[in-house]
Amino acid sequence: MFTLRAAVMWTVNDFPAYAMVSGWSTKGYMACPVCKEDVTSGWHAGKVCYLGHRRWLPWDHEWREKDKEFDGNTELRLRPREWSGDEILEQLNRLDFAPFGKTVSRTRPSTHLNWTHKPMFFELPYWSKLKLRHNLDVMHVEKNVFDTW
Repeated sequence: MFTLRAAVMWTVNDFPAYAMVSGWSTKGYMACPVCKEDVTSGWHAGKVCYLGHRRWLPWDHEWREKDKEFDGNTELRLRPREWSGDEILEQLNRLDFAPFGKTVSRTRPSTHLNWTHKPMFFELPYWSKLKLRHNLDVMHVEKNVFDTW
């Protein structure tokens, strides 16, 4: 008989789970966690649709000029800017979130953009410096796992 030991090295989440990890709501008109407030969305066939993804293509790509095949517009915008972890942390620290659990009103003010809560990962001193913040740190998890044995 042997004892199997395991550690969580990273997570692979579906989109709703990503909302819990990141603190950014993945529902509604501003659901894109990359575009943030610069998202292009609209109501179509009873659902919220996200448009404007051609702006991620290179500037000289032929699809940027095709309007009839897509949403009727030529895409002239640049890709949205990438937020650094420090900028996100600064924005989260300015917001006043409702306490966890059931409260009288869970309505978010419009100043919160689409943030639902401040993720606990931002309590780690290095989390805002990570390029890929939805990955879990192996060293931290490994230490916590092995400290329990």
